[in-house]
Amino acid sequence: VISPNPSKNNLNIKLPETNSDMQLEVFDVLGKRVYKGLITQLESSVNVSSWKSGVYLVRISDDKSTQTKRFIKQ
Repeated sequence: VISPNPSKNNLNIKLPETNSDMQLEVFDVLGKRVYKGLITQLESSVNVSSWKSGVYLVRISDDKSTQTKRFIKQ
């Protein structure tokens, strides 16, 4: 779950479960990666206050699966 969406300052990510570290990548609409990090717990937060306004794709993946969600930065 991604919240709040849209957001001005923070992107909060809540995972239902995690067996291993998840990789977090965020891409802008042009496909350029603007953020890369690791999620090591069920709830984490990314500061997005310096990002440009617009639509981003948030991709969370591990060895077995990948999930992509849309995120709007105000």
